[in-house]
Amino acid sequence: MDLETVLYTVEEGIARIVMNRPDKRNALNHQLLDDLDTAFTEAERDRGVRVVILSGAGASFSAGYDLKGSYYTTPPEEDGRWTAENALMALRGIEARYQRIWNCPKPTIAQVHGHALAGGCYLQLLCDISVAAEDAQLGHPAVRMGGVSSMPLWQVVLGLKKARYLLLTGRIVDGIEAERMGLVSLAVPGDKLEETVNGIAQDCLAVPYEGALMNKEALNTSMEIWGIGAMFRYQGHMNALGRLRQGRGEDDGFERFRG
Repeated sequence: MDLETVLYTVEEGIARIVMNRPDKRNALNHQLLDDLDTAFTEAERDRGVRVVILSGAGASFSAGYDLKGSYYTTPPEEDGRWTAENALMALRGIEARYQRIWNCPKPTIAQVHGHALAGGCYLQLLCDISVAAEDAQLGHPAVRMGGVSSMPLWQVVLGLKKARYLLLTGRIVDGIEAERMGLVSLAVPGDKLEETVNGIAQDCLAVPYEGALMNKEALNTSMEIWGIGAMFRYQGHMNALGRLRQGRGEDDGFERFRG
């Protein structure tokens, strides 16, 4: 599969999805968002794929949404500004992209190094398992500009106190602290990151295929009973409404943040 901003390979049951805009720290622009969608769709479709690993080329996992243009950061060209309608529709589309990863029926593993900030941190939250380098940098500094995160998983994953500690301050934590607070599954020395991720992928491969599918379905359905689908929709709505000040020509700092 030939994609412009993603390297996609499959070998021995493992699909590797590598974000490939290293000169931009894998900032999520229109093309990268489209290519990620295509890659995860293909991994879901291919019965030969048993595990999916998401990583980033270059110095970082992902620095977040591209401020120069993405479905998330810029209004549609035909409108030129945010309105209630286009903001809600844009965030509905972003929600679908999140859920494409969240609801992948196969185990997903994020291999995190360098920066995983704002939208980049969202991506690793959406994966089933996250392994971070000890010196990785994770968090949501964009909240310092005000507004609501479009990602509902913070409080689900971290609990109230840790989630609000990050979301009300915009602080960034390293991989070691991220493991302590539950933002990632585990942290390892950078030179052991790929080896550790590959070992976890092999453990996932050892589980019978249909049993693994049923287990993932049960886990995600349990979250639906908790209301996770409604959480995705609500966070998107609140994030969309925050854009209307920009639509009225007011500077709310939105153009300066990535998530």
